[in-house]
Amino acid sequence: MTDLSPTGARILAANENGMVHGHPAALAKLVGDDLVVPQSDEGGTHWMTEEGWAALEAWRQAHPERTTGPELPTIPPKLPAKQHEAVLTAAQRADQLVAGRDDRAYWKGEPWFNGRTLDGVRRAGYAAPYPQPWHAGLIERGETAGGPLHLTPAGRTYARVRGNVTVDRRKVVIIACGDEKKPIPDARRQGWPAGELYIGRYHRSLRLAADALTHSDLILILSAFHGLVPLDRDLHPYDVTLNDERAVTEKKVAEHTGAAGLFDADVIFLGGKDYADLVRPSVPHLLTPLTGGMGEHRGQCKRAREDSALREAWWAAAAELHETQPAK
Repeated sequence: MTDLSPTGARILAANENGMVHGHPAALAKLVGDDLVVPQSDEGGTHWMTEEGWAALEAWRQAHPERTTGPELPTIPPKLPAKQHEAVLTAAQRADQLVAGRDDRAYWKGEPWFNGRTLDGVRRAGYAAPYPQPWHAGLIERGETAGGPLHLTPAGRTYARVRGNVTVDRRKVVIIACGDEKKPIPDARRQGWPAGELYIGRYHRSLRLAADALTHSDLILILSAFHGLVPLDRDLHPYDVTLNDERAVTEKKVAEHTGAAGLFDADVIFLGGKDYADLVRPSVPHLLTPLTGGMGEHRGQCKRAREDSALREAWWAAAAELHETQPAK
């Protein structure tokens, strides 16, 4: 086994879930010894390999008097090959779905895994069906509506440590619906996908900002009538506002946020305060960066589309809220 230098040991001991930084020359030595591998970006970030974890553990045992860093985290045991592949594949999806034959990924020709593999990943604690925090212990697949499996925090940690995959919580954007809607031709009885139904200028400005902020699979529309809907759900035009007796309720929205697993996501809301107030009780970590009236909102959305630094600042604020505002 490679004998670590004090500098190399210090760099490895300061890891953040397997991610390490340090002087280029020291990192080059660690790369040459196969203890770390460079990340694909240009930020100087490297990932520890299994050999790196083992070398650090050996160094700490050999030099207990010089070990000042935190206790070495437990390295999760490697899963069987297919389960390992399923977790790493999910970690590279925007929605972190562990796809099976019952999921849309199958019909779209995307990678999917059989029931035995899904069950193994779930039993390992690396994936779970939504909603989740209201259930205790193991959940049988299919027990919840649809039963799709998504990575848990433990699953993301496994992907980082065992697969060198950069993965954090999902980044979900919710946008308010709009009054102006696309009419339905007689020949189109199924309606329009929600992402195409609303055509007003205000809603479109929210949507364009959402497209710049996250993947389309992670954009939800808060409909005054239907509640939270994904972009591909077919809807018919409706004439309901939040003041109507048929309008969606806070309780119904809470069911939708739970089903979407928003307790385990950084969430930005774009829209008016009356809509945000429906979401916040069940998503206390909700970030609402828009201020002022609709005109100001459109200007702020335009800036978000054009300024990557502003988008990063919004997501940093959303992540901080997730840490300080516990989900219910």
